[in-house]
Amino acid sequence: MPKYIAKTYQGLEETLSQELAGLGATDVTLSKRAVLFDCSQEVLYKANYLCRTALRISKILNEFEISKEEELYDRVYEMPWEKIFPVDAVFMVDSSSLESVFSQSRFASHYARIAILDRFRRVLGQKPSVDSEYYTIRVEVFIRKNHCEVLLDASGMALNHRGYRKPASEAFNEVLASGLLKLGGWNPDTDLYVPFCGNGIVAVEAAMQAMNMPAGYYRTGFSFEYWNDFDPKLWKEVKAEAIDAIHDPEGTVWASDSDPLIVESTGAFLKKIRMHQDVDLSICDFMRGKRPENMGEISDLTLCVPMPVMKRGEEFSATSFYSELGKALKGNYSGCTAMIYTIRESDLRDSLMLTPEKEYELREGIKPAFLNICRIR
Repeated sequence: MPKYIAKTYQGLEETLSQELAGLGATDVTLSKRAVLFDCSQEVLYKANYLCRTALRISKILNEFEISKEEELYDRVYEMPWEKIFPVDAVFMVDSSSLESVFSQSRFASHYARIAILDRFRRVLGQKPSVDSEYYTIRVEVFIRKNHCEVLLDASGMALNHRGYRKPASEAFNEVLASGLLKLGGWNPDTDLYVPFCGNGIVAVEAAMQAMNMPAGYYRTGFSFEYWNDFDPKLWKEVKAEAIDAIHDPEGTVWASDSDPLIVESTGAFLKKIRMHQDVDLSICDFMRGKRPENMGEISDLTLCVPMPVMKRGEEFSATSFYSELGKALKGNYSGCTAMIYTIRESDLRDSLMLTPEKEYELREGIKPAFLNICRIR
């Protein structure tokens, strides 16, 4: 049985599996919005620190069948929690229940939480603290019909929170941005242009890939650091090896926007995280055929076009936007490759007038989105 599960967005499972296998994971198996795998402690540390397309990584502690609520308490109580995390930890239980004996997931959380507390109290004579917001240990309980899985979150805060900006609630986050670049086949040793830079996330993720900078380079901590079997020496070695592998980029990452306020905000953000020299940022009206000033030969250029971010109160016409985008690409970037991310599949065929060589469907939520890889001719 695989010991770990890494969650991701639907459509990025294969990309994540390749990342994990490349780090040394074994028995890698794809699932819906997740990848199951086995690994050593060292690879677990590497997966959390280096994987760009994982949202969260958890250890599978136990699986069992239940037919009534009390059985969840009994089975969780039997687990040796005192050997898993220390009594001075702060923990929480997060549950998900579907077609099970629990009418609401919070009841499953309650039974599991009480069982853990009672176990600590009986074995050690004291119990850990519980806090659903400021915790160091997160236990996950998933119940589908009669089958129950108990997991231990190794990541803590979701891995899309890289640490270089404040946690945000946007659907388009760091994992999705990095996933688009990898899924689209961009070679980090070549040039990339992000013409609608928005908050700068795509450009930052591209620059980090180009320098082989760890995804968790700016991050301050992970939940596995609070486990009983945490090895600080090994963790220090994993980070040191990854940081030593950072190198100067071979290509250039360009980013631009026609809005001076967006460029000013993004520029300040890049400077704050000391990446203003790693992303060539400029004010540029891409739709009118303008290019960044320092851009030279473009034969090997890849463009990444995320969905545009609209200003509050601004009307957006997908037909008009993609029609202008198609004209700009065909008129100024012939021979280049464009990775175009859109919610509506028909936008490309009806307005852009480009036929994708490859098309990938992703789901960051309920509605599908599409990554289209187009060779501009």
